[in-house]
Amino acid sequence: MGLIIDGYVDEPACFGVPPYISPYVRYCAGVMYSKGLDVKYFTIDQIRRLPIDHQVRSAQVIVVITGLTVPGRYRGGSPMTLKELAELSQMPRRGFMIVGGAIRSGYALKGGTRALDPSGALAADCIATGDPEAVLASWLDGGPMDGTLQRGYGQLDLWAEMGAQVVRMHPNYPLVMAELELSRGCDRTDGRCSFCVEGVAGLREERPVESIAREVRALSRMGVKAFRLGRCANVLGYGGQVTPQGVRPSPSRIGELYQAIRDSAPDLKVLHMDNGNPKTIATFPEESSQVLDVISKMNTPGDTVSMGLESLHPEVVRKNNLKVTLEQALVAVRVVNQVGGGRPGGNRLPSLLPGLNFIVGLPGETSKTLEENRRFLTQILEEGLMVRRINIRRPMEFPGTPMGDMGGSKIDQRTYRRFKEWVRQEVDPIMFSRVAPPGTVIEDVICEERSGNLIFGRPLGSYPPLIGIWSRDLNEGEVVNVMVTGAGPRSISAVQWPMDPNRCSLSDLQGIPGIGRARAERIISRRPIDSMDQLISALDDPSLAVKVARYFAL
Repeated sequence: MGLIIDGYVDEPACFGVPPYISPYVRYCAGVMYSKGLDVKYFTIDQIRRLPIDHQVRSAQVIVVITGLTVPGRYRGGSPMTLKELAELSQMPRRGFMIVGGAIRSGYALKGGTRALDPSGALAADCIATGDPEAVLASWLDGGPMDGTLQRGYGQLDLWAEMGAQVVRMHPNYPLVMAELELSRGCDRTDGRCSFCVEGVAGLREERPVESIAREVRALSRMGVKAFRLGRCANVLGYGGQVTPQGVRPSPSRIGELYQAIRDSAPDLKVLHMDNGNPKTIATFPEESSQVLDVISKMNTPGDTVSMGLESLHPEVVRKNNLKVTLEQALVAVRVVNQVGGGRPGGNRLPSLLPGLNFIVGLPGETSKTLEENRRFLTQILEEGLMVRRINIRRPMEFPGTPMGDMGGSKIDQRTYRRFKEWVRQEVDPIMFSRVAPPGTVIEDVICEERSGNLIFGRPLGSYPPLIGIWSRDLNEGEVVNVMVTGAGPRSISAVQWPMDPNRCSLSDLQGIPGIGRARAERIISRRPIDSMDQLISALDDPSLAVKVARYFAL
């Protein structure tokens, strides 16, 4: 028996915290299946609830996938800690244990810290600094336990296809999102960002469209309906031409990729992307616009181009070899808005919007340099542009990166918090109101956590919005369609949609702006309500009825 323990990963170009399931997990499962092993799969959150001592003792081989090289806050799961990993590695077992994933670069759990070398704390047989699936395959074939082994895309097809079946063991199944690998390494031709581990290995290769399509087909057969092109440093450059100015995007190649995915999973519900280099857009605006147009027509609404800006002050950009200046970043945001800001479903979310990543505390950063970021965001507000989300983090410091050699972050926590709070209070609410104004419909929202009269949930997607649904009747795990009623600093408020005035509860009705307890009681007392005229009569305010009519099924 082969045992896979998913401690979750978060990297610049790979995400694997539920409801996402990372390629690492699926590839390792594929290796085990291809060698005739029975596969058991558990997430770290499952292990916290139910001990797996028996499975660990009896497994022929154990693979643990874990590690964060990008700090984040997670709602779907809590990543494995070094203490948990150490305790797991010290459990009695007869088989070999391989630890792989982002932890190959070191262990860090939050921003503003220097990564630790985990090897001294672990009793694992191997920490894979290469590809855990390649290490696993070699050992199962009778070869040495060599943690540096890497695989190429020629080896991947069988493992990717056979490993698709492991998704059925995920605790969120069938509501899972499969992270798809398009390429490895960074496509920048002018070096890499000071903090980033993506280009440490110096590896740069693209996966063939045919290989991606075969994996999507296998995942679709297993019931997966949500996909993200996430294992890629720059989706916009996939299949592009390398030039001295950077990778020139290829609209035809992107079109081929998206069509192949659509053909392989014709009943998919979510097709989103992750990373897009803003410098690619600023350097090649025409080709980038064409690529973005292809994506926005072939994806599903609510998609996000995650753009790493980090810092826009010229000195910080220079010192850390960052990607864009303030003006280039503005070009990128404008282009994405122009191409992807439409709403193909009418009152649905926009097709494709920018997501902005800032890192506060890079070498050279001060409270004064942060003013450039404020100026940029203020300009976006003044131009009426939309941004899907703004991530603000402190850097993690890893050995082997230029930042590690420069001595890491120097900015203080107070300065970091002041900038972050300004964004959350002054920028985010405006952006939420632009992206999802009242009346916007968001489908397939998964209810996750109750708080009083509200139950919070999110749809599957790339950086999905957090939605507080006004209802006492919904339970965790239910999937509903909602209509937005308003926005706050970090979340959207909504009610179930469409609402049946003859079946909804008193609390449901009170979630609609303008309907207080008295009007809600009057509506309920006059049931059955079969027409809008009857609803208007119950509301006793024709002007209010016009505003709330969109929330009801009449």
